Formats: sequence, C-alpha cells, structure tokens
Amino acid sequence: GIGWSIKMGLYIQRHFIIIFAWATNDALAYGASQGNLKPQPQRWIHSPEDVHLEIKKSSPLIYTQLPFYLSGLSDTDSIKTLIRSVRDLCLKYEAKGLPNFPSGIPFLFWEQYLYLRTSLLLALACALAAVFIV
Repeated sequence: GIGWSIKMGLYIQRHFIIIFAWATNDALAYGASQGNLKPQPQRWIHSPEDVHLEIKKSSPLIYTQLPFYLSGLSDTDSIKTLIRSVRDLCLKYEAKGLPNFPSGIPFLFWEQYLYLRTSLLLALACALAAVFIV
C-alpha cells in the first residue's frame, strides 16, 4: 500500500503498475480497502501461462482515495502525534509535486486540538485588548 511506497521512495511508474494490478486482479482486497482510483485502471487478468507478467501501462493517477485504519490511539497526545506525522509526510510529497489530502476521523475531529491553546490565547488577547482599548 501507500506505506510501502513511502518507505521505499516514490517510484511513480512502478507504483502505478502495482496499484493497477492490485485494483484489477485482486478485486476482493481492493474492494475491502474501499479505495477509489481515478482514472479507472485498465483491466488486467493474470493468466498462469503468462510467465513474463506483463502489465500494460495505465494513465497516471489524478485522484486516489485510500483510507487507512488506526488502532492503539487512546489519548489526545498520540492522536496529535499521528496527525503531525501524517501532515509532515504530506508536505514532503506536495513539495515533490504529489498533492494529497488526508481525511478521516483524526483529521476531522482531532486536528483542531493541535492549535487549540494558541487559538485560545489569541482569542483571549484580542478580547482583553478590546476591553482595555475601548
């Protein structure tokens, strides 16, 4: 999955071939992953007689959605660490021209806690400034 490609370095062409083979030849696993690839990959069906395992090149991905499942996150600090790590990784690949948009419960409901203290202090400072200036 995406973790493998990040650890091994993003080698785009080979990665596309692997993803397309996975999406078309391993339908059960792809369906269970709830993945969404755009454009849809070319259909590839493995034949036992095919000893070369030639997979036709498909168009580059313009959109992917591959959810990941997390476990063992029992407190706010571990969730905040996860969000920071994912965001740092996203920025690294955005700089290489691969825009990405992580989503899911940690990002929707917990990301606000990353800057909660800063936001509260700023709001309090603005309120105090308004009280004493006006």
